[in-house]
Amino acid sequence: MNITKSTFLASIAMIILVLVSIGLSNAQTTYDNNNALKNITQSNIYFDVSLNDDQKLLLRLNLLQRTIQQMKDAGVEVSVVIGFRGGASRFITKDDHYVLKEETANKQKIQEQVSRLANQGILIEQCSIAAELFDIAYDDFLPEVDVVGNGYVSLIGYQNQGYAVVPMD
Repeated sequence: MNITKSTFLASIAMIILVLVSIGLSNAQTTYDNNNALKNITQSNIYFDVSLNDDQKLLLRLNLLQRTIQQMKDAGVEVSVVIGFRGGASRFITKDDHYVLKEETANKQKIQEQVSRLANQGILIEQCSIAAELFDIAYDDFLPEVDVVGNGYVSLIGYQNQGYAVVPMD
């Protein structure tokens, strides 16, 4: 079979066109949570935050914010509580002496995120037992933070009120 140069180039162009159209159709694919959110108009969420790592905590808070926004974008009204305990407690304090020097930049970003979340009407709670274990004075927590007697009691209470618990550790 004798293939001319123009036939060969036309075949290559057709192959490229098919590959590009496949790539474009894949790029336009969107993912959703329609099955999970079917008939859901309201959701209560308790985020249990106990990370002791500044980078991971910052990432989780960004994911938490993204999750809340995606729920809202899907038309779901949300009621959210974020419960801090354990090592995460160190990052929501006014004073920097609770964190390592190399953690202070991320601590500032974490605090900005906590402020944004609180300004959206999200309740931010801090376990007093964790504060005691880390020797953090209650009045040294950010003003947006409500110190509670026991973070586990809060978690149990909210869960019994119908809040979905999302662990952030």
